[in-house]
Amino acid sequence: TNRKAYEEIIRARENGQTVFAETCPQYLLLDDSVYSKPDFEGAKYVCAPPIRKKADQDCLWKALADGDIQTVATEADFTKIPGGLPGVQTRGTLLYTYGVRTGKITVEKMCQLLCENPAKLYGVYPNKGVIAEGSDADIVVFDPEKENVISAKTHAYNTDNNPYEGFEVHGDIDKVFLRGNLAVDEGKLVQEKLGAYIKRGLR
Repeated sequence: TNRKAYEEIIRARENGQTVFAETCPQYLLLDDSVYSKPDFEGAKYVCAPPIRKKADQDCLWKALADGDIQTVATEADFTKIPGGLPGVQTRGTLLYTYGVRTGKITVEKMCQLLCENPAKLYGVYPNKGVIAEGSDADIVVFDPEKENVISAKTHAYNTDNNPYEGFEVHGDIDKVFLRGNLAVDEGKLVQEKLGAYIKRGLR
């Protein structure tokens, strides 16, 4: 969502409607100057809605902190849109570096946005979205001091560019456990095809 869409959501809530919202990393970290890049480089940033102004970023960060936007995601179904930005690999590290470390949101809010809220909205909480007895052991071990620079040369996406090329990140994923199975170790995939289809439940 962008600022205009967010304002519409607030009006709908004031009219008694139940509305949930999400935003994407590009709306929090990029501004519309990316569309002015030479040699058609701006085409790499085509997404819907378009990337807006710096003021929109500030508005969205505040909405995340206040709980008015519930999740931070990537594009919905990338097979059905002409544009879209790769973001799932760096979403957490960007949110931590430019949200938590700058004081825009707390680390607890980051975990809520990336884990708890999506699980609740899709009706799979508390199996997902929480570390608790009886829940799936889906655990991300995050190193808050590891420093890195985002680059298309090192990312896992099947793309030759990265919208956050050159962004410095402070903090990175060390290990990922999926239902207790080690899937990622020291940032490298060590076990594939551990996913399982989960039917959406009632919110």
